[in-house]
Amino acid sequence: MPTPVPPTLTADGNPLIQGEIKLIGGLNEKLFRLLDAIDHTGSINQAAKAVGLTYKGAWEMVGRANNLSPKLLVATAIGGKQGGGTRLTPAGKAFLNFFNGLQEEHQRFLMQLNQRIASDADIIFLLKRLIMKASARNQFSGKVSELKLGAVSATIVIRLKGGEDIVASITKDAAEKLGIKQGADVIALVKAPQVVIVTDFGGYQLSARNQLQGTVTHIQPGAVNSEVVIGLQGGDSVAATVTNESLETLGLAIGSTATAIFKASAVILGIAA
Repeated sequence: MPTPVPPTLTADGNPLIQGEIKLIGGLNEKLFRLLDAIDHTGSINQAAKAVGLTYKGAWEMVGRANNLSPKLLVATAIGGKQGGGTRLTPAGKAFLNFFNGLQEEHQRFLMQLNQRIASDADIIFLLKRLIMKASARNQFSGKVSELKLGAVSATIVIRLKGGEDIVASITKDAAEKLGIKQGADVIALVKAPQVVIVTDFGGYQLSARNQLQGTVTHIQPGAVNSEVVIGLQGGDSVAATVTNESLETLGLAIGSTATAIFKASAVILGIAA
C-alpha cells in the first residue's frame, strides 16, 4: 500500500486540513489495509495482527465487504497456511488498486488545499481558533492592547475587532508562562453563567471591569434558565445564562438594550502554542 503523502505544513509545522477516505457502510481505510495485508501474507490471521484487529473482527470486516460487493473480494481455501489460506480474488485486487490510486489523489488534494490555506494568514488565524474546543460559551478573538504586571497578578486589556475592550485579570506567573505581550493575538473565554445582565443601573456604578452594552439579538428559553445573547456594536456577541424569573423581571426581549457585565477574573485567556 502506498505511503500517504503528507500535506503541506503551515508555519507552526502542522497541517490544518487532514482526513482519511471514508466510504458508504463504514468501510474505511482499515478495510483496505486489511486487504493489503491479506494479499501479502495469504493469511487472515496474520493480516489481522498486522493491522491491529482481532481474528473475529477481521473476518467480520471481510464478510461485510464480501456481502456488499457485486463480486467476491476475498476467498478462502482449505489446507492453506495455518489450516486455511486466504487470498484476494481478481475483483479484490482491482478494488485494492482502485483505493490505492484514490488515496494518492486524496493526499494530493490535501496538499494543494493546505498550500492554498498556508498562503492566507487570515484563514489560518480563523481555522486554528475554530479547531480549538472549549466549554465556555463566549469565545472572543482579539489583540492585547495593554499589559500591566504586578507583584502577583497581571491585568490584560484585549481589544476586540469591533473596538470593544475586555479586561482579564490573571496571575503574573500565568501571564509569563503564556508569553503574553502587547500586540499578541489571544482568545478570551467567559462562561455564560458568569455574565450578569443589567438593563437599568439606577444611578449606581459597578466594580466589574467588563461592561459591554449592546442589543438583545436572541433568547433561547429553557425549563429553568434562558440563554440571552447580546450583540455588540462592533459585531461580536455575548451570551449570558439567566433564570426565567430574571428574564421576566428585566423585561428582556429581542431589540432590548442591555449591558453584559462580568469580572476581569472570570476571563480565561488562551494563546497559540
